[in-house]
Amino acid sequence: MRLTHTREFQLLKNAAKLVLPGARAWHGPIDDGDVVAAVDPVFMEWPPDVRKPMVGLVRDRDDYPYWIKYRRFLEANDLPWRVYDIHRSDWLTQAAGLDCVVWRPMSFPSELEECRRKVYILERELGTLCSPSFDEAMLYEDKLLQYELLTRHGLPVIPTFVSHSEEEALEYVRSTSYPAVWKVAAGSGSWGVELVRDARQAERLVRCVFSFHGRRTYWPYVAQKDYVFIQRFEPNAGWDLRVISIGDLTAGYYRDVPAGEFRASGMGTVRRGAPPEEAMRLALRVREALELPSLAVDLLADPADGRLSIIETSSFIMVRTPMQLQVDGVPGVFVHEEDDSFRFVPLIVWQQELVLREVLRRGWIDAGRGR
Repeated sequence: MRLTHTREFQLLKNAAKLVLPGARAWHGPIDDGDVVAAVDPVFMEWPPDVRKPMVGLVRDRDDYPYWIKYRRFLEANDLPWRVYDIHRSDWLTQAAGLDCVVWRPMSFPSELEECRRKVYILERELGTLCSPSFDEAMLYEDKLLQYELLTRHGLPVIPTFVSHSEEEALEYVRSTSYPAVWKVAAGSGSWGVELVRDARQAERLVRCVFSFHGRRTYWPYVAQKDYVFIQRFEPNAGWDLRVISIGDLTAGYYRDVPAGEFRASGMGTVRRGAPPEEAMRLALRVREALELPSLAVDLLADPADGRLSIIETSSFIMVRTPMQLQVDGVPGVFVHEEDDSFRFVPLIVWQQELVLREVLRRGWIDAGRGR
């Protein structure tokens, strides 16, 4: 086994991010345009009677930046745009004249709070088309909201206990079975995910969470306070799935679980291959239920019967390659056909460009804007 695929390596890497000076500092936007240029751009058919929107492009802080792919799509399709510094005090003044704002917010709680507040005003008060929309911004990195919505829509989620009552939480942890999976509301790459082995450990966690200061998370400025999110521990088949649904297109990959570990996310163990059709249908069903242009859905398969359960969803993921899906070594995407089948199409493309095309199609052209 490669050292980078071991639990010990991942834990050490994550710990280093927290303690090394400047490890998580932002040093300005990254421009990987030379990497992006190696792949053909995504083009979009534009109706001649529809005005093209002026797009405000926020330069994100991702190590694998979204904004460069967005920029390339806008330029390839002759869409007007300008850089929009949404973090400045004059962000509302800057928004004048913008029809659309495109922003890849990071999963930091501080930036998510800023994103939700500002997108609410842009979308609900100014009528600006936003990506993410306010609904997407609310769902992104909020496991509690995701669970409540997915459950309401009757989708197959892993059995989960969510409560803001200390009394109820204590009753639950004293009666449930173990091991169980403890999670904080916001966290990616398996950060904030722990295996609780017995009721005694769980009770200590509950009392800490409902204490005056709450329980410290891996974000040093955020505590887990007055809520619990506990998932039933589900045996895995040695892997989980991430399926990405964008309009009628689907991509995805497997993530192998390292030996001695129960998590796959964040372990650096991606394996390219065609997701099962039932997984692609479920991801499509989730995205359509939530009425979103695109969504990544993480799924777990029961090793006994192959039954799929939803772990969580995300509107933004780390995209290192334009080859998110490969079938027999050939990169591409699956197209969802009218007869509910999936047809593989060879294609090398940056996912962000497909998403922005879908956002503009749904939110601008199909919505009747610009006429």
